[in-house]
Amino acid sequence: MTGKEIRIGRLFSRGKVVIVAADHGSYMGPFKGIDELPKQIHALKKADGLLLMPGMAQQCKEFFADRDAPLCIIRLNYATHYIKAYAYKRGYNERLVSVRHAVSLGADLVMVSLLFSGDDEANTRNITQFGEYVEEAQSLGMPVIGEYIPMGSIDTFQDNIDRLILGTRAVAEFGCDLIKTVFVEKFDQIVKTAGVPVFGLGGAKTDKPVDSFIAARNAVQKGAAGVIFGRNVICADDPARYLDHLLDIVKHGKNPEEAARSYGKK
Repeated sequence: MTGKEIRIGRLFSRGKVVIVAADHGSYMGPFKGIDELPKQIHALKKADGLLLMPGMAQQCKEFFADRDAPLCIIRLNYATHYIKAYAYKRGYNERLVSVRHAVSLGADLVMVSLLFSGDDEANTRNITQFGEYVEEAQSLGMPVIGEYIPMGSIDTFQDNIDRLILGTRAVAEFGCDLIKTVFVEKFDQIVKTAGVPVFGLGGAKTDKPVDSFIAARNAVQKGAAGVIFGRNVICADDPARYLDHLLDIVKHGKNPEEAARSYGKK
């Protein structure tokens, strides 16, 4: 087996995957759940993987030094559409760190975003950058999670499945090993055409935990290899207990309503 295959095998060694994203501080600032991440991260220990920015991976190195820690996933590039407050119109990806630097921080996998926009120059740069990351990762045996999230509100993607199918197929064609994208009703079409395992992202925190539990169940039922949830986990009243129920839903098919009732009991 190659190093890449070993790392992917470790990710899926416990079946369907639950990754917790805690990289929001770079575009939303500190908030409950990540404002003191090196302390708060211990509540997320049962996740299969944790997605972090490079600086937070470095700050949380003692956590990842534990042999039972989740896999460390580091984001390598950054995109204008993350920072909603500035309402950027042009869709640029920008390099943040190299794959080699992520390896030096202890990464088990890396995440690379691809952003398409109406700007020809931006698209050319973004595609070139994505290919360079894939090439470097391949040389180091590092799996790449390709992230495709179009510009705009997630609510608008339900009726524009073609954009998601194009984007997710593109990151697969460009060489990623796994995909992170928006969950929509026709998610099974994305899974069918991508050709590599696809994770459904959780998006904004739902008003009721049951809604996020149902979304996770639906994603798996429509063929997702797992989920990547952020705010629904890290902003939960009890992140560790919420994560326990999410793991049961994704890995063991627990009923979301039952999970919500159990989670609601103090």
